[in-house]
Amino acid sequence: MDVFRFDGSFLSLVVDLPGAAVAGLRREHLLRLGAIIATERPIEIFARLNIRHGPNTEQLVRELPHDAPGTLVEFDLAYSRLNEKRVERAWLDLIFETPDMNQVTLRDLTFARYRRAAL
Repeated sequence: MDVFRFDGSFLSLVVDLPGAAVAGLRREHLLRLGAIIATERPIEIFARLNIRHGPNTEQLVRELPHDAPGTLVEFDLAYSRLNEKRVERAWLDLIFETPDMNQVTLRDLTFARYRRAAL
């Protein structure tokens, strides 16, 4: 995506997670996001995981490191107030802060779900 003149403060890309990814989602899970993102010049990129459970939406935000094109962040659901019985859907917002006069290439997004170790 090439961004030239931009009057806003951020640009957001929304990725819906499939229903199989959220089926049986519990607070004992970790969600890992792997991404390969290349930019012309360094910008701040945030990943916000949104999980709809009943009338509420839980939001977990992580900043993607911009020192390497291949990045990895994890969302630990143990620190959320997720109602496990009412999980309906989930989506990810990739938020690009001040993207003007920049070229951003998103090559790969990989999601994985893991169980926390029982200690």
